[in-house]
Amino acid sequence: MALLDLVYYTFIVGIKIEILLITSTTRAATLLLSPLRLPTYISQILAGFLLGPSVLGHLPHFSNLVFPVRSLFVLESMALLGLVYYIFIVGVEIEVSAITRAGIRSFGFAVGCTLPPFLIGALTGYVALSTDDKRKGDTFLNKLSFPIFLGSTFSSTAFSVLARNIAELKLAGTDVGQLTLSASLINDTFAWTGLTVATVLGHSRCTITQTTWTLTSGVVIFGTSYLLLRPMLLRLARRAAEGEAVGEDCECWILIGVMVAALVADAGGTHAIFGAFVFGLAVPNGPVGVALVEKVEDFVVGALLPLFFALSGLRTDTAKIINMHSAVLLMVAAVLKVAAAIGVAGVFGMPLSDGTSIGLLLNTKGIIELVILHIARNKGIMSDQSFTV
Repeated sequence: MALLDLVYYTFIVGIKIEILLITSTTRAATLLLSPLRLPTYISQILAGFLLGPSVLGHLPHFSNLVFPVRSLFVLESMALLGLVYYIFIVGVEIEVSAITRAGIRSFGFAVGCTLPPFLIGALTGYVALSTDDKRKGDTFLNKLSFPIFLGSTFSSTAFSVLARNIAELKLAGTDVGQLTLSASLINDTFAWTGLTVATVLGHSRCTITQTTWTLTSGVVIFGTSYLLLRPMLLRLARRAAEGEAVGEDCECWILIGVMVAALVADAGGTHAIFGAFVFGLAVPNGPVGVALVEKVEDFVVGALLPLFFALSGLRTDTAKIINMHSAVLLMVAAVLKVAAAIGVAGVFGMPLSDGTSIGLLLNTKGIIELVILHIARNKGIMSDQSFTV
């Protein structure tokens, strides 16, 4: 027993040292890069990159001593917990009614700025698969997953990051800001649909039956959230609006429900974050949503989410890069998104400068895109080279 206790305590101390090292490195990187006014997660990714195989990992035995495989499992579990609750917060902050209220111009910008990058990404994925000998044994459904993943990554927009950027630029009350946010919501809906479908198709034993079952389970989760959960939360929101305080018991049950939704989604074959996101969408904007966000945001964003970004940097290995074709195509997709926005602006008689601004804003990338890449890598859909690029 004494030996087992020693091994256990040594393991726990090792985890604490890793978390301390990651936290101190990310804080130092954030401080050094603060004059550039970059988003915080950029410095967190760079900190992981510094600790990973691309830099310090070249030192003999550094990775094996500091980040052994057995401890990475614990860090990944903590990071996933933070990611689930962060995606829940993103879902809470999205106003679903804004999508239904979006006018024809918002749909025009969303479609125009989504289809060209998606087609380029899908075509790139198809060409990459056709030249990959390791994937020749995959079924037709398996082969569809990588093009859909790449297309979703190229075309997606980080709504949560974009909303903050528009607020900082004081564009929230302008026509450009409102059109961009509406188009981004529609764009993100498309990207999440692509992510869900690609995750289903990426299973190693994917069949038509399994695909149908997984997609059906996703629809059931969505329907349950809106038909059962949302009416109860709306009643709670009405009571809160009348001055009744939201009890801690209610908040705790809702936060437990996030984990249940994530578990059901993962068991159904999609991904845990899909369940958390749909659960967040069911929470009405207002006092209830604000109270829930205030409960978890500081701990999730300040403590758990940096682990996710640092692990992203740790998985980035520049030695795996053979060519930079993906990076060039990503730039082409970004330029096409701006060109499409200018074209849509011309169709609706808007100034071309507004179209350029909307196109540039819709190129905003953030956490969701990184999540998509992580899922693709973990499912074996995307290679290490593609992930790094």
